[in-house]
Amino acid sequence: MDRAEAAVAKYRNGCNCCQAVVCVFADEVGVDESLLYRMGEGFGGGMGTAQGVCGAISGAAMLAGLVHSDGNTERAGQTKAKTTRTAGIMQRKFVEQAKALKCVDIKTGNEGKAFTSCPDCIRIAVRLAEEELGL
Repeated sequence: MDRAEAAVAKYRNGCNCCQAVVCVFADEVGVDESLLYRMGEGFGGGMGTAQGVCGAISGAAMLAGLVHSDGNTERAGQTKAKTTRTAGIMQRKFVEQAKALKCVDIKTGNEGKAFTSCPDCIRIAVRLAEEELGL
């Protein structure tokens, strides 16, 4: 099973979209899967079920920070530009493929029907993380 399908399996097993995306990269980013799971928990349903930015692409943005940030809080901001640039690229490509950024628009923007299913949003976000972050 490829990583995108492993993430969809996590979603079908109860993870939210963000958790499903970040957890399948635990080994690659060197972070314990249970910590990633806890970090992603509040991003379900477009962050706290507010139907905001899709959790799947939020998870990909979290991964960008884990890959690009040096984690040095004493000189904060040194790696921020690369992280935000990469997150922005993934966001734009996500919108091209999923047809929207916010959960509410993804789920109802096609004359009341979904543009893209949650499992497909997860697949898109995982593949973008693989491509843009080299994971």
